[in-house]
Amino acid sequence: MFVTHSWLKENLNSTDIVILDTRPKIAYSYGHIPNSVSLTVEQIIKISPEGAHLAPEPEVASKLLGELGIDNVKTVVVCGDLMDPSVFRVAWTLQYLGQQNTKVLDVGIGTWQSLGLDMNRVQKKPTPTTFVPKIQNIRIEAQELHGMIGKVTILDARSPQEYFGGHLPGSVLFPFTDGIGQDGKLLDSQESLANLFLQKNIPKNQEVICYCMHGHRASSLYYQAKLAGFEDVRLYDGSFIDWYSKRLPLE
Repeated sequence: MFVTHSWLKENLNSTDIVILDTRPKIAYSYGHIPNSVSLTVEQIIKISPEGAHLAPEPEVASKLLGELGIDNVKTVVVCGDLMDPSVFRVAWTLQYLGQQNTKVLDVGIGTWQSLGLDMNRVQKKPTPTTFVPKIQNIRIEAQELHGMIGKVTILDARSPQEYFGGHLPGSVLFPFTDGIGQDGKLLDSQESLANLFLQKNIPKNQEVICYCMHGHRASSLYYQAKLAGFEDVRLYDGSFIDWYSKRLPLE
């Protein structure tokens, strides 16, 4: 699920890995981890007419990933900024599409730089390859979720202000920031996250569904739940925007 900065430092020049930088293009151009290529979250989502950020069409995404040198076998290391959950949305999307060797760098790129690790401005030209999408069951859509209310645990990754302004029925407030790590780590330790979920009384015998406003913060919470030991977890990528646009019930 994660690779350490020490591991990446030793494998920067490996031809068996692809390093993705999810920060804005301008940030990438000013300096990035050597041999990384740019892939922003905006490139890997489909925006609905109502403004919901949905998983991309498989054929569109597979073409893009292939152009970036990503196939179904290579290890893909996804990197980003410390407090920006886009890194997790990109990683989740790759896993959803069937790239099962997707990993997340354990620290933010700013932390990587502050540790004195290499950065450069050389824009790598990927060698195109073929990516074959194999959709994984880690995504849920509105109508299915509506029919499962009361049978699953729904976690709301938004802020308390957003939550109390209206939320999905029965959902539990769980701001994604609660699981952010210390010392530049993207997430807290496995033990700390397991304790956090225990403190919030999240049962392990029910499926967990994560949502937020656009499905970005919820993707961080998705990874927090997985790291905490929850096996049956899905992301509602459309999240509140999609739910509200369908006039489904709120509390």
